[in-house]
Amino acid sequence: MLSNKVVAVSTLCVLCFCIGTSALLAEDVTYDSGKRRDPFVALKDDGSGDSATSTSGFKLEGIIYDPGSKSMAILNGKTYQVGEAAGEATVKAILKDHVVISVAGEDKTLWIRSEGNS
Repeated sequence: MLSNKVVAVSTLCVLCFCIGTSALLAEDVTYDSGKRRDPFVALKDDGSGDSATSTSGFKLEGIIYDPGSKSMAILNGKTYQVGEAAGEATVKAILKDHVVISVAGEDKTLWIRSEGNS
């Protein structure tokens, strides 16, 4: 008789847990951006010409700036440091708002799009 009560209570607990969990999962989650860009929505090129893609086909997607020597540039979805090869280009300099790459011996500057220019 005791084991039947334990099974009944255990089953009830599992049932309550499942119902409670499904109710929580059914709620919509909203993000309050506070008039900032929603970090959970991918950036899209709106065709306005403000894209950070250069004529060489490299797109500067981000800069992780370190005043020391550990700065990183995100080009076409991959991270690079100064001196590393990015396809046919070499990263020459990484600054706060732009990256200088060398393509076939020619230096090209990729500028990061600022919040005010979007």
